[in-house]
Amino acid sequence: MKTWKKWTSALLAAGVIMGGSTAWVDQSVQAAAVSSKVTAPAEVTLKAGGKTLAQKGLLQGGSTWVSLTAVKDVAGGTLKYDAKTKSYTVTAANNAMTVSLMDGQPNVYINGYYPQVEAKLIQGRLYIPFSAMRDYLGVQGSWDAKAKTLTLSKVKQNSVKVTSVTKKATVKNAEVDIRYPQVSGLASKEVEAAINKVLKDEVDTSFAAFKKQTIEFGGATAKRPYAFETSYVVTYNENGVLGLITQHYEDYAGAHGMTYRTGHTFALDTGKELTLDDVIANSKSMRETISKKVGEQLKASGGYLDGYKGLNKDQDFYVSPTGVVVFFQLYEYTAYAEGFPEMTFSYKEILPKGTAPFSNVASEK
Repeated sequence: MKTWKKWTSALLAAGVIMGGSTAWVDQSVQAAAVSSKVTAPAEVTLKAGGKTLAQKGLLQGGSTWVSLTAVKDVAGGTLKYDAKTKSYTVTAANNAMTVSLMDGQPNVYINGYYPQVEAKLIQGRLYIPFSAMRDYLGVQGSWDAKAKTLTLSKVKQNSVKVTSVTKKATVKNAEVDIRYPQVSGLASKEVEAAINKVLKDEVDTSFAAFKKQTIEFGGATAKRPYAFETSYVVTYNENGVLGLITQHYEDYAGAHGMTYRTGHTFALDTGKELTLDDVIANSKSMRETISKKVGEQLKASGGYLDGYKGLNKDQDFYVSPTGVVVFFQLYEYTAYAEGFPEMTFSYKEILPKGTAPFSNVASEK
């Protein structure tokens, strides 16, 4: 299946990938990177479990970079190389991050999903920004500026397993690649089944609509096929809450395809899908504050198309290790080239002082 390369090229051309996911950077690590004015890589000592790692981190381009091997060692995951696709895959924290060198330059995708993550080939070794480790691979860090040392540790996550399931399906003259998440390992099999039904039904509904549309449009050929792909990424797995982004892409051989995203936030003890109001403890004033700030950021965007009057009743959002990300669909309020507009609000901003994330939600930890 070559569709993902076509998809990536189309999104890059439209600027969609750069409008994708929000990268989180530990403040201390960010401060260290910003204060470094050298352009050549500067070495950073990496520590984990009370020991100094053989691998070194690097400061370059305003970011702290860590090698894939170091990520694997600290996360307790696996690192595999596929010679056919010239790609390395780190699997940890319920995500499989692949760095492909097929086109000469590193391209990053997770479970088929394309995050806003850059990888670099530095001195013959592949590196990813520290922020990506925290966002997607369950590794956090503490920066010692004086010693130029980054101490890494594994994040305590929920004991739930998220598995990528592939759905076999064919449509004449269409490239179809369907994968979606399913959970296991929860104490309640009823809750497990309820969450899995939501995720599977979403894919089935989207694919059924695609098949219907291919019949109505017609015109697909072997040389000019239609396409349908789904993917996902786990964005949060702590404090009894599981956060994901699911995505589907469809292309009817037009100027460009269309991508649609959905944020899911599940309480793992009940299976309830949390709303934005649940996350902000049903604070009407905070919703109004967020709504106002979102509008200001949207209108400041060069690609704003007008029409924003406040947050939607069922506002799209997802949760990350450090906050809530409010987002909108392509064309909803901005031009296609702007990608998916995202506005991030830290938990400190949106929750009462001293309140831990999701402490108002009954949870299995």
